Amino acid sequence: MTIRHRALWGRDHLLVIAGSEGHVLRSEDGGQRWRRVQTPVRQDLSALAGAGPALIAAGHSGTLLSSSDEGLRWIDVTCGAGADLRGVALRDDGEAIAVGLGGTVLRSRDHGRTWEAGPRLDDLCLEAAAIDAEGRFLALGLEGELATLGRGTWARHKVPGRHPRALCARGGLVAVGDGDGHVHTSRDGGASWESHATGSGRSIQALWLGSAGRIIAAGDAGFLAVSEDEGRTWTRPPLRSDQQRYAVWGDDLGSIWCVGAGPAFRSTDGGKSFAKVPVQAGDAPLEGPWEKVPVRGKFRGLWVEGSGKVVLVGGEGSVAWTRDGGHTWERSAEEDAGSLIAVWGRGDEILAVGEGVAQIRSEDGGHRWIDVTGTPGGSSVHGQGAGRAFAVLDGRVCRLSAEGYRWIALETPSEPRLGAVWAGPEQLAVAVGRGGAIVRTVDDGATWQAADSGSTRDLSAIWGRGDELFAVGGMTVSDVLRSRDGGATWEALAQVSGSLRSVWGDEAGTLWACGLHGALLRSTDGGRTWRGEASGTWGTLFEVRGSGAEMWALGENILLRRRHDDAHLPRGTAESAMRGA
Repeated sequence: MTIRHRALWGRDHLLVIAGSEGHVLRSEDGGQRWRRVQTPVRQDLSALAGAGPALIAAGHSGTLLSSSDEGLRWIDVTCGAGADLRGVALRDDGEAIAVGLGGTVLRSRDHGRTWEAGPRLDDLCLEAAAIDAEGRFLALGLEGELATLGRGTWARHKVPGRHPRALCARGGLVAVGDGDGHVHTSRDGGASWESHATGSGRSIQALWLGSAGRIIAAGDAGFLAVSEDEGRTWTRPPLRSDQQRYAVWGDDLGSIWCVGAGPAFRSTDGGKSFAKVPVQAGDAPLEGPWEKVPVRGKFRGLWVEGSGKVVLVGGEGSVAWTRDGGHTWERSAEEDAGSLIAVWGRGDEILAVGEGVAQIRSEDGGHRWIDVTGTPGGSSVHGQGAGRAFAVLDGRVCRLSAEGYRWIALETPSEPRLGAVWAGPEQLAVAVGRGGAIVRTVDDGATWQAADSGSTRDLSAIWGRGDELFAVGGMTVSDVLRSRDGGATWEALAQVSGSLRSVWGDEAGTLWACGLHGALLRSTDGGRTWRGEASGTWGTLFEVRGSGAEMWALGENILLRRRHDDAHLPRGTAESAMRGA
């Protein structure tokens, strides 16, 4: 996945970068080494502001994050505004504003820990925020207006140029960059302006004001320019990049950073020259209720039954199982099975399906395996009781034959490919798939009926208990659906950012979901609102499952366990309230 770094903040040797899908990096040595910091959201972050140890990040869908320890830990303080936030500014006294689309203005008086609605600018698309020399908040509108907040009301001034996006203020100087490569400067709060061409004609996305009249401008197609005389003349350092530049920052000691898509660029001579610097970091240290359980191998499927009993399946027909919570593992491999994707078990009987020609079944807890003939392309398997199981093979629902040696393809009314199946009590089974497709049977697969999900997203997982079922899925946004009548009718409960791949519920009534980019969520109100938990990974989490007092999550090269004891959660554990429908 390509990370776009859209915001940059620094002080002395501390640097913080924020960007796409909640990505935050932090360096304490001036950018030599970077550490990815766990955040509780997967929305894009567009702006950063800091004062003292407090930091605020703002982003898409009204996302607001707060940190009180220079960006080490973040909490979601989203206040319910749904508009994308594009700018944030924070004063030393704790007053802050966040601005965004539709004239949205939010205010905080406690360093960003709580927010309330501020005086709106409804006719403007607000792109940036800053603080002037007198401590007043500034907001820049894409329509060409600069607004100054004083005593609870906005004073507005026209800005020359077309589609201004970048705003910066320092001392008595205010600078604005527009969509045609011009920088406009004002010494009287926006009442009058001087306009200067950078010579590029490209949209300016970021500005930084240094001492003695230095301005750094950056923007589209790798544009980067430096002025030493408040924008009157410009030079272009040679850069071998045409990737977007979104943010720029400097320290007046010669160090200047510019970030965007791809690598960052750094100058150590005040902007005369820039060098390309890779800015990347691995998985964040896991802090919170989840712990990593060491296990060798690349696994895709997870099943949990009873306390400490876990079964994993993965590449090259590999199977691993533990009966003591991961302290010791037993292994086997069935080469003919190919890459295994999903697993389900009851007692010593285990079924696994995947990409190979032969799907497999064990009757002794995984020591020996029997081939089960069926179509390649297995994506899901689930059962109820001895010998009763369903699978999705090559997009179609199949039922295990009575003797247990073959999968029988069933006729369903669904044209789109199906992806997951759940076997309910008695003769109920429900499958979900592309384009919001849901089909169900009440006679153990003999006949199937289509159900109206009300969703057009690709549904990837289903789970239920009794007649209450939950289905999730989507790409950049996932729907959460619920049925209370065995899958006959469905209602939309929530939409959450990101692509969810799995859903499960524990005995306490808590729902769990996981998916792309380390998304690991829980809901304690029946699926209407969801909170993110630190997973410690940026990779995909394939499945979340639980039994008794433990939950497990399986991802790319990672296996996580969470014991149901919230008393040991550290204060300030990052959690995100993701808005429900």
